[in-house]
Amino acid sequence: MARRLSEKSDDGVSPAIAILLIIALTVILCAILMVYCMSLVNIQWEQPLNRSPPEILTIISVDHYDDKGKLTYESIVTLRNIGTQPLKNSDYRAEVFINGKKEMVVIKTLQAHDFISTNHFGIQLLYGIGPIGYEWEPGKIGVFDLNDRLLHPGDILQIDIIDNNTSSISYSQVISRSIFHVE
Repeated sequence: MARRLSEKSDDGVSPAIAILLIIALTVILCAILMVYCMSLVNIQWEQPLNRSPPEILTIISVDHYDDKGKLTYESIVTLRNIGTQPLKNSDYRAEVFINGKKEMVVIKTLQAHDFISTNHFGIQLLYGIGPIGYEWEPGKIGVFDLNDRLLHPGDILQIDIIDNNTSSISYSQVISRSIFHVE
């Protein structure tokens, strides 16, 4: 007995449409997952990744001599705020690089009074008009008295100033970078 056209299965199953729907659903779920993951990663799209930070605290000198003019490699670094805004000292920390290598110099705050009570390594003193106040005002000078013999003539010194409020274990926002050729 032959089946008539109307007696055929009316399931409406179409493997092609089912495959297209599954692919569309997969693409939508991937897009949602990507948006969610991107929100977890703190990427700043406004600033290209290859652009270096501005120079707000600039290294103006590195002193290696004692009061009598004798070369002692004292490694006293003087910085000046050349920015237009004051920096709230307690909101920032510093990292020191010599010849491109990060040194074990721990400066957890730019506030001289708070610096005294912190665990700091590779640096003896933090002083000057800039670090002594609540804010490091534009034009004011501060001094990082690094450990003796840390710097030598010919070294390339880099000091990064990092915002403590936006930094985490995996991400640090460098707000100022100063590079200086030690003479």
